[in-house]
Amino acid sequence: MVGKFFSLDENFNNIIEKSLQGREIKNINFISTGWTNIVYEVETNDGNYYFRFPRDDFWIRTIVKDCEFSKYIYGKTDYNTVQLVQLSNENRAFSMHKKIEGKALSEKMNDMSLEEIKQVSKEIAEFMCQLHNLKYDKNEIFTTNNIGLNLVDFLDELIVKHLHSEDKVFWKYFDFTKKENNCLVHGDLNPGNIIVDENNHISAIIDFGFAGFGNKYFDIARIIGRLPVEFKNEIINNYERMSNQKLDYKILDTEIDLWNKIDSGYINYMRGIGIYE
Repeated sequence: MVGKFFSLDENFNNIIEKSLQGREIKNINFISTGWTNIVYEVETNDGNYYFRFPRDDFWIRTIVKDCEFSKYIYGKTDYNTVQLVQLSNENRAFSMHKKIEGKALSEKMNDMSLEEIKQVSKEIAEFMCQLHNLKYDKNEIFTTNNIGLNLVDFLDELIVKHLHSEDKVFWKYFDFTKKENNCLVHGDLNPGNIIVDENNHISAIIDFGFAGFGNKYFDIARIIGRLPVEFKNEIINNYERMSNQKLDYKILDTEIDLWNKIDSGYINYMRGIGIYE
């Protein structure tokens, strides 16, 4: 696995031009909100493309995971998922994908009507239920070793490497032994990774960099913990109906708290190194 990563002072224009293989480039725009990756949106005569260049070794492995899982999951649910191309520069992995039209749910969630909330909540629950119930062969999903296939192990490494000591004390108090890692999970199903169209239907689910093997509560807690409260019961009720299983609300609340602590600690870390203001 690669042992180098990308820094802001590199000639990204040259890397992008070579990657696009003759497409006419009209504009290259740096996306300053990229935390884990250095991100560019590139306008071409063949549409817009996004490039993600990892900021450290850990996120390079995440790019590899994202590309491999996205390839495996494509077409296996009723919902569109991004088609990534994994590329390399000096043995450093990065990704490219064509822009999916629409806006992130995070941009629209606070302005939706009750009917729109019900609509997109049903679709979120349906995607999760389909993903969690997919039959899979581990050997067909990931062909690269050492990229953190179990979500708990992956989060453990993230917290050890990217949280300050005072922000990771909580981690040792969470007991994951009572829940089996028995299904495929998105791992980072938050409103920024759900793209909706102009009618507020889901147009795509993106960013499978945390994806792998885990438990349904990781995904459900992740999304309902990041959405306005009006979405929560709609998602839970639809998931229970579609899966024909009752959820344990105590587990959900515990894991919402877990994700909140991870997010808070990671933001503190990114502030500390000057990426997040």
